[in-house]
Amino acid sequence: MKSKQDFNMHTHTKRCGHAYGDDEQYVLAAIDAGFKQLGFSEHIGYTWFDIPTDRMLYRDTNDYLTSIYHLKEKYRDKIDIKVGFEIEYYDSEVDFLKDMRERCDYMIVGQHCKYVDGFGFDYLCRDEDVRDYTDLVCKAMRSGLVSCLAHPDYFMLGCRSFSKACEEAAHQIAQCAVDCDVLLEVNLKGRKSGKKPYAQGDAYPYPYRPFWEIIAQYPVQCVYGYDAHVPVDLLDERAIEECNKLIEGLNLTFADEFKIK
Repeated sequence: MKSKQDFNMHTHTKRCGHAYGDDEQYVLAAIDAGFKQLGFSEHIGYTWFDIPTDRMLYRDTNDYLTSIYHLKEKYRDKIDIKVGFEIEYYDSEVDFLKDMRERCDYMIVGQHCKYVDGFGFDYLCRDEDVRDYTDLVCKAMRSGLVSCLAHPDYFMLGCRSFSKACEEAAHQIAQCAVDCDVLLEVNLKGRKSGKKPYAQGDAYPYPYRPFWEIIAQYPVQCVYGYDAHVPVDLLDERAIEECNKLIEGLNLTFADEFKIK
């Protein structure tokens, strides 16, 4: 574990409908926080279905890219800015995602929904849904499109027990991350959701310690992700410290840099 990380590659903008602040404010906050690298990874918008409160509208894509590339140039002497997307993987959208990868610096996958048009894993996640989640994120990692799997334990938001299916999911995700050389993110935002009543005891949904106990059995490379939705999130000096308490004692390896695929 680390006490500090000089980069953050999980940053949103107000275009997703649930983040706030101007693009430039995120950059200024990152500079004040001492980051050497800041990656914007807005929730990608799909061409045929909008969820305005969850994802950027597809029609806002050009504005997003233009704005962040402008800031990348404006602040190039102060911080290395990368322009990316947080995608959700669906077989029907692979060609679209490949085209979008050509327009940005990197992609991460954060699988919130089973389908493009809904079924959030955070609302209800039965064992069969956990298996579907695992299948989708592993397909994303094997696609070669993504550098990192964000909040890999996200499915615990919709579970109330760390079942056998959840254990198997952790093993499969860890092995796939190793095989595909994809980073796994320890998400710093999950603790803000508050503790949930699991069969094994009240706990934050992510990072969920039993999940990471399994991940620690594999030679996985990890990173912290602020998952910033307001600029001041990047100034939370205690975020990593508080998160480390949840995974204390686990043999997790944290990367010194964010390797872009």
